[in-house]
Amino acid sequence: MENKLVDLRDTRFVLYEQLGIEDLCKTEKFADHSKETFEMIINTAEKLAINEFAPVNSEGDEVGCVFSEGKVTCPEVFRSPFQKYCEGGWMSLPDVYDVGGQNAPIAMYFACHELFYAANHALTVYMGLTHSAAKVIEIFGTDEQKRKYMQPLYEGRYSGTMDLTETQAGSDVGAARTKAFKNPDGTYSITGGKIFISSGENNLTENIVHIVLARIEGAPEGTRGLSCFIVPKYRVKDDGTLGESNDLTCAGVEHKMGIHGSPTSVLNFGDNGMCRGELLGPEQKGIVVMFHMMNEQRVLVGLQGQSLGSTAYLHALDFARERKQGGKFGSKDTNQVPIITHPDVRRNLMWMKSYSEGMRALILYTTFCMDMETATADADEKKRWQSIVEMLTPIAKAVSTDKGFDVCTRAIQVHGGYGFCKEYKVEQFARDCKITAIYEGTNGIQAIDLFGRKIRMSNGAAFNTLLSEMKATVEKASKVTGLEPYAAAVGKSISALEEITRFLLEKAAGEDAYLAYSWATPYLEIFGDIVLAWMFIWQAWKAQESMAGCSETDKQFFYAGKIATAKFYIGSVLPAVYGKIGAAREFDRSFLELGESIFLP
Repeated sequence: MENKLVDLRDTRFVLYEQLGIEDLCKTEKFADHSKETFEMIINTAEKLAINEFAPVNSEGDEVGCVFSEGKVTCPEVFRSPFQKYCEGGWMSLPDVYDVGGQNAPIAMYFACHELFYAANHALTVYMGLTHSAAKVIEIFGTDEQKRKYMQPLYEGRYSGTMDLTETQAGSDVGAARTKAFKNPDGTYSITGGKIFISSGENNLTENIVHIVLARIEGAPEGTRGLSCFIVPKYRVKDDGTLGESNDLTCAGVEHKMGIHGSPTSVLNFGDNGMCRGELLGPEQKGIVVMFHMMNEQRVLVGLQGQSLGSTAYLHALDFARERKQGGKFGSKDTNQVPIITHPDVRRNLMWMKSYSEGMRALILYTTFCMDMETATADADEKKRWQSIVEMLTPIAKAVSTDKGFDVCTRAIQVHGGYGFCKEYKVEQFARDCKITAIYEGTNGIQAIDLFGRKIRMSNGAAFNTLLSEMKATVEKASKVTGLEPYAAAVGKSISALEEITRFLLEKAAGEDAYLAYSWATPYLEIFGDIVLAWMFIWQAWKAQESMAGCSETDKQFFYAGKIATAKFYIGSVLPAVYGKIGAAREFDRSFLELGESIFLP
């Protein structure tokens, strides 16, 4: 396989055949687009990823970011691909024409960025937060802020960051101590420190725009007292030129397991009392403003995990086809055969293939729902699509990053000893991938978000909306010859999901709430595996339809492969959820018996 970054044939199947993304072009919002423009976008992205991003990935990992005297020097080899990305308009691909965007569907933006993340995760991290910073200023900023900050961010002249985390307040955002004091001119003096800030200091752009959570003097404690501020590295004059350096410094960068080419910075604001920021959005609504960044980032981080898992699978597949070891199974012939013929390796590859393709479908479907929500004018339809996005966001983030990492580790296993060596790329994919399960809200937080908030939204209305979509797909697939037992299996799992949801919610409403919440992560895993089963029965139904009207051998082979992958997942992977469901149903209380004392020496 020439392109070992992304299986674009599968991407196209999801976009055009499963989701029918061309139907978006019938709406007023996307009327300027067509399948032809979508294909042009994908093909151009592939060339940029293969020719510019991928060749500098290993060197960026080796060189890393160098910190000296408050400055960070990024891998020099990143500069050219970064500039070509910006010049090509990729930063604002899904944004409206008024801000210089191309008004493409968000699903297309994600399909292209799977290529970029697979080719060079560390480099593409710079782009994601920059886009989110520009978007949040577009939504909440004043006209002057848009002119000064939004446009340069969309153009890639400035980079952007999201500054939430503090030493004493990791995921507990409400415990933030960074302060803001209002000045007579309407600006705010910012004092405090932030940690784990991706691209917080870099030399790829002429300015850095920090979106900072801080508490205005006198505001209440907790998240409700936080406000959001634009804090540039260099102050921007009214005419758009750069002024003096703001009073913020980089105290260091983290030495990390992976994404070495992406600087993770420690930032200090206002050491000399001269750090100036501008209020973004209303006072004490900072968490609302910031969640617009976080929600986009969470699905994007899910894409990062999926991208690295997907490319790791393709590298393992390529290796397994070429690496010869051992004789043919069941034969006395001692001639060595490719390891892909061995049953254990083949099962590993099938597992990797199924999760890679399932995660891709989940993420593209989630972003497609975002497009449908913006493309429709009907209020009820908007609410329906928005409900599905709300439900799927923590699942897309957590499942894709957990399983993406698992796929990377299995890719190392398929390579054997070679997979542990830097000569082969899979070890870097695993190192780079692990962070995706941690940042933008650890996957444990995603589980609590799903169990503690999302399934309860509007008295369960969002949960029921998603279930109705899943059941409708199963109903259609159950009428397709050959898929009846697999559709029934998916339907059974959806019913089991409903039952365990009711059970855990009942426990969470009473004295057993603590124990019920301890099951949040297994519950998300159950939910995620069943959602992927839904994706697969949907794909099998669509593939069966397409194969029936197809005479080309290569296409028939692809559709047969899609159906076989769906059957493998539903028949061999999905049944494991019943073990987790059964364990949750037992509601074993040993977890509570000794409390924290069990961990004492």
